[in-house]
Amino acid sequence: MAFTPGSKNSRMADINMVPLIDVVLVLLIIFMVAAPMLTTGMDVSLPESRTGANLESQAPVVTLTGDGRYQFEGSVLTAPQLQAELQKRAVGPARAQGVIVRGDQHVSYGKVVELMDIIRDAGFTNIGLSSQQAVSQQRKSN
Repeated sequence: MAFTPGSKNSRMADINMVPLIDVVLVLLIIFMVAAPMLTTGMDVSLPESRTGANLESQAPVVTLTGDGRYQFEGSVLTAPQLQAELQKRAVGPARAQGVIVRGDQHVSYGKVVELMDIIRDAGFTNIGLSSQQAVSQQRKSN
């Protein structure tokens, strides 16, 4: 209990801020550590391409993992769910913009074709395939 220096029995009406600051700093550290884990997508090993161009685009990206799961905007979806989400976005100029497919290099070709059929059935006609630049090509450009 804190007392003011001028009187013997009067209590000090100030709030002790030290515990509040301690709790806020601990929460800040927790969020700083946890935030990067929440924003990363699925780990996909993209195939390499020597001639691929780096295209900056606002097109939606669908990720196909090595075990055949679909990820769209941070959520893992089934094929019907993915098609429903894409149908919502296939209106107006977004339809012409297309969809980019990020497929793991170890996934079967049949799964890629199946995903492309889902995208086409949703109403998109332009489909791009994502790859990473080949290591030998990266060294030449640096």
